[in-house]
Amino acid sequence: MHCLICQQPLTEIITWGSLFTLSTQNDQPQICNQCNQKLELITGEQCRICSRPFFKLEPKFRKQDLCYDCYNWERTSEWQGLLTQNISIFHYNDFLKDLLAQFKFRGDHELVKIFTEPIQTKFKQTFDQKKPPIIVPVPLSTERQYERGFNQAQSLASLLSQQPIEEILERSHTEKQSKKNRSERLLTASPFHLKPDINPAQYKNKNLLIIDDIYTTGTTLRQIARVLQPLSPKSIKSLTLARS
Repeated sequence: MHCLICQQPLTEIITWGSLFTLSTQNDQPQICNQCNQKLELITGEQCRICSRPFFKLEPKFRKQDLCYDCYNWERTSEWQGLLTQNISIFHYNDFLKDLLAQFKFRGDHELVKIFTEPIQTKFKQTFDQKKPPIIVPVPLSTERQYERGFNQAQSLASLLSQQPIEEILERSHTEKQSKKNRSERLLTASPFHLKPDINPAQYKNKNLLIIDDIYTTGTTLRQIARVLQPLSPKSIKSLTLARS
């Protein structure tokens, strides 16, 4: 076998389980030790809502257990309390940025296998397995999905195949969010809406978990949370690979 990233032969079995203190002897390695070490887990003290590591923040950009961004989100009535929590696994460093670009924009879908163990382990560590949340992948517009060939959020959600996954959202075609700054994202009308055949009663008092690849400004996740709010869920959280 060869590393999915650098294509070097895998001479040493490295599992993500060892990083999360949950070793799984039967797992087949997907990446080599050298590439493995370039992926930085988020550890230590973090923002209560968005998982932003506090060690990277100056004290003036922190308000108790919140980063200043989340503090400002929570001060705005239309966004307050919509997103209960975002859980991110990795720092969005240059290595992961390039890796996700290869995955998303250059069509190397095989790379999703790299994230199987970290996303499964983080899910098991974070959520009640007896009452797991309903997983809601962030949708792509029909045009964008045709362009890429797949939806990266749906691919990541499929790694949690034993969990209930509900594709209950649709997305209108707009300019890529990655091309916009925070102010432009906030001024853009939400492109998300519920599919017309959704039965709201099915989601009442249920925990919903949005799956996406990157938490950047938090706008996308909060736009989705606002669309999901009329379903009267117990909570709306998100699980993302990276926190930028």
